[in-house]
Amino acid sequence: MCSTTASRPCSTARWPGPRASWGSSGSCLDLGSRWGDQRRGDGARVIERPVEDVVAAGARAHPGRIALDDGGAALSYRDLDAAANRLARRLVTLGVKPGDAVAMLAPAGPGAVAAMYAAPRAGAALAPLSPALGRHEMRDALAAVRPAVVLCDPAHLELALDLVGAAGGGGKSRVFCLGSRDAAAGDRRPGAGHPATDDIRGVAPCDEPLPGPTPDDVVAILRTSGTGGRSRAVALTRRNFRASARAVRARLELGPQDAWHASLSLAHIGGMALVDRALAAGSRVVTRGEWRLEALAELLEAGAVSHVSLVPTMLGRLLDAGLPHPFSASLRCVLVGGAGAPPRLVERALSGGLPLALTYGMTEACSQVATAPPALVRAKPGTTGAPLDGVEVRVAAAGEIEVRGDMVARAYHRGGPIAGPHGWHRTGDLGRLDQDGHLWVTGRKARRIVSGGVNVHPAEVERVLAAHPAVAEAAVVGLPDPEWGERVAAVIVPSVARELHVEAIHRHCRELLGPAARPRALLVLAELPRNPNGKIDRTRLAARLSGTTPP
Repeated sequence: MCSTTASRPCSTARWPGPRASWGSSGSCLDLGSRWGDQRRGDGARVIERPVEDVVAAGARAHPGRIALDDGGAALSYRDLDAAANRLARRLVTLGVKPGDAVAMLAPAGPGAVAAMYAAPRAGAALAPLSPALGRHEMRDALAAVRPAVVLCDPAHLELALDLVGAAGGGGKSRVFCLGSRDAAAGDRRPGAGHPATDDIRGVAPCDEPLPGPTPDDVVAILRTSGTGGRSRAVALTRRNFRASARAVRARLELGPQDAWHASLSLAHIGGMALVDRALAAGSRVVTRGEWRLEALAELLEAGAVSHVSLVPTMLGRLLDAGLPHPFSASLRCVLVGGAGAPPRLVERALSGGLPLALTYGMTEACSQVATAPPALVRAKPGTTGAPLDGVEVRVAAAGEIEVRGDMVARAYHRGGPIAGPHGWHRTGDLGRLDQDGHLWVTGRKARRIVSGGVNVHPAEVERVLAAHPAVAEAAVVGLPDPEWGERVAAVIVPSVARELHVEAIHRHCRELLGPAARPRALLVLAELPRNPNGKIDRTRLAARLSGTTPP
């Protein structure tokens, strides 16, 4: 039973079918003729054909247009398509077969972006890993996907070799370096127990046909953020990526005039989907390796990018850097997702003149579900806007957000289904839809605290704490309590410009919160612990707070 349902006007009755083009604009790619049919008119199942990816389509439609700018080099769509083909054929020669996984440990750049399309062309799924993960987490991730090949850049060659060597299993995985291994390892060759390594230099072009994915073949395996528990790997298909790219392109009005800075890791759904949607729109992707504030600042000051995608932590650091504004007129959108943006951060960004867009999404939905473009964020700060085209959103009676559409993945990798029997995915997020059909996300169902029989939503407590002028950021968790079942505990980061007094914070909470919702344990830290995706690590917070004493 649901209380509210919303979707874009054309998301069901007029939402483009699998043979529809990407839109009516001359700048978008008509890929309809290359979709594999699902069923004939009489309902009989037909075999799906491989589908053309956005790089191949771009190479056909505008071969000379720049697809990727890496600072030192620029690749046209033709160049990127050729690089993806060469790498795909090398993967096949290394033993990659349809249905295999190819892991990758490399930041966004020419080799990594080529790998996004090379692995599926070889019939495999790309499984990027974040270098920010701990080694134990990386070993677990490799064991879960069992890759035939591990791709890496020269900077991560030693790490890749160590991880594959430690995994054992008879050395089934090979390490392939996307660049000169000599630059990273001198003349050293893999020692005993290590698999062979290769690099991409000298891979000759070849016209032999490649397997290529059908719409429902898995092309990427991406881990969820796992902020409150164990991370899960989502199996995403070409259909998921196409639906997501089409919807975001329409909402943000993307075109060939745009340049996206690839600021997020390709191991983050926001990073991989960003690249795919930009290339689908005929835009340019700007890469500068792993994210650095200095590199982003240079690009912004030079007017070299029109779109930037950030998590709130990155946005906060950008604002703290005190860059001169107004920014270049070329900057059209600063997309913020990956975690709830604190209201004070949104206010700072808007007052600084940033064209802020707020988005709500998840790995299971191949990135965005709803997005508020800059004009809406200025009018209604805090909302994530209406559902994207092709997405249906409803809020169940218990307040849980549920979504369905072509961008929702079918299953977790080596796990259970993601959506229910009617296609609805229960997100675990809490929210509401206002009278305009705009979505407001209020918290996580799993984080709900029950203290003395009273339901407490951490997001509401965090908003109250963050409203105090001496608090820059706040995070709330529940701790076991012998009398109340759970008690509210909070960590706060003080504002640079204000002196923080803990008793003043408690007084502030007594004025605005009921007894059950008031933090009974309060800890002040210089910054909140975060995971590689930039989200608050609440498991670490709870462990840290469990040693505090209630006031």
